[in-house]
Amino acid sequence: MIHTPVYLIPNIRKRWLGLLSWTATWMLLWFCDGVLNLGNLALLLVLGSAMAGLWLSPAASLLACVCSVLMFNWLFVPPRFTFNVDLNQDLLLLVTMLGVSAMVSYLMSRLRHAAQLESEHAADSERMRNLSEQFRDTPGIEQQACLLQNALQQQVQAHVTVLLQTGANLDSHEQPVWLGPTDKQLTQGLHTCVKECAQLGPGTGRFENQRTLFLPIRGRAKAFGAVAIHGQPLADVSHAKRAYLQQMCDLLGLNMERDHTLKQVQQSKEEAQNQSIRNTLLTSISHDYRTPLANLIGAASVIHSQNTKLNTEQVTQLAHTVLLEAQHLNRMTSNTLQLARLDAAPWKVHKDWESLQEIIGSVLSKTRMRYPARDIHVSLPDALPLVFCDAMLLVQLFENLMENAIKYSDDSTQIDIQVSMNATELQARVIDRGRGIPDPWKDKVFQAFERMHNNDAQADASDDNQLRRGVGVGLAVCKAIAKLHDARIWIEDTQPTGATLCVAFPIETQPMLHTED
Repeated sequence: MIHTPVYLIPNIRKRWLGLLSWTATWMLLWFCDGVLNLGNLALLLVLGSAMAGLWLSPAASLLACVCSVLMFNWLFVPPRFTFNVDLNQDLLLLVTMLGVSAMVSYLMSRLRHAAQLESEHAADSERMRNLSEQFRDTPGIEQQACLLQNALQQQVQAHVTVLLQTGANLDSHEQPVWLGPTDKQLTQGLHTCVKECAQLGPGTGRFENQRTLFLPIRGRAKAFGAVAIHGQPLADVSHAKRAYLQQMCDLLGLNMERDHTLKQVQQSKEEAQNQSIRNTLLTSISHDYRTPLANLIGAASVIHSQNTKLNTEQVTQLAHTVLLEAQHLNRMTSNTLQLARLDAAPWKVHKDWESLQEIIGSVLSKTRMRYPARDIHVSLPDALPLVFCDAMLLVQLFENLMENAIKYSDDSTQIDIQVSMNATELQARVIDRGRGIPDPWKDKVFQAFERMHNNDAQADASDDNQLRRGVGVGLAVCKAIAKLHDARIWIEDTQPTGATLCVAFPIETQPMLHTED
């Protein structure tokens, strides 16, 4: 069965209201006979036809008007109980009454018909709006297709089968999504509907012999699926009804097309970002790796070609250069690889309860071995809580912070490591007294391949710039490690000059200590 609009179905209750209106009119005419003249009685008949037109169809209203004029002539126009008319003015009255009554009844019925159409359109628009909001609030395409299937079944009391092409294009090898009963004939019809992006079945002008109505789920450029309405005779579905059902299908098609476009845009952005990172990395590698490699090759070449001419002190100095440059290359490579691992999802962190004093002590020991001349002071309170962390990652974080402080401060200045705590956080600060970091750069330096002094002078091999070379990933690695540990990292100014790199770890519930009896 098809749900036909209200204005196409004879509404028995409303027809009876029209008949009751005519009955009341004739009772009033009979009561006023002899009280009112013939012209006034005719006006009552016109009024009754107008009221009856509110409930009767146009054809019924016209028929009722003709019958009422004939009965009016029979009962009230002299000579009574005949259809003869003696006076021309009575004939004119009857003709005028018939024309006015018919016109008023027809206009009233058409007005009612227009009001019903408007009501139906408003209801259809409200249903479309509700369906659109349901699509918006439902994340999955398959779940949205279920909503469409239910909405169609509410409109058409028949079986509904939905086919969705979920791949990026119609030639995709991904399996389509099927909802509802299907068979070989339905499958073939749905695929044909998707391919031709057109309606098929009764009333569509294509494959009229089919008992199933096929509607494409269309986007602006192609069909993303199709709907089959079957199980009941569908020949009586009006053009307006098919258009409304098609709009419901197109609503899902446009939503699928929008989601597909957004995914393509996101994928394009990610590809462009990855390409930009690769280009920046290649540029940084070609620029920043060249100098330490050149120094390594130069020192090794001198040792190899002039080993007989060099004294022990010269060989030791060249070997120290090789060691420093190798360590520098190792740090840049380790940071770059670690940043790539941390950006990969998912990253599994092996956490355990660790002592921050031991982690900082390990970093301090390595730093003093590499830079024995630097003045480094450490301030640690007693009885610090344990930190639930990956110790290896935290060692790398503090090593990068120390390298950054050493790199951007003079050898004669002091570097401080201070640890403090409050009720919720354990804060560590690495304080240098270098040039400092301007406010606009305090966030940018935590981005990969961003360096505040990014110019060619940074890559030379002079003593002044030897320690300031790098690819700009050290602080980016620190931020990624801090994020994995739910920690905050930021930069403050050191007075009068310099920068303070701060890390705050949340203080978690400490583990229970088990003691042996």
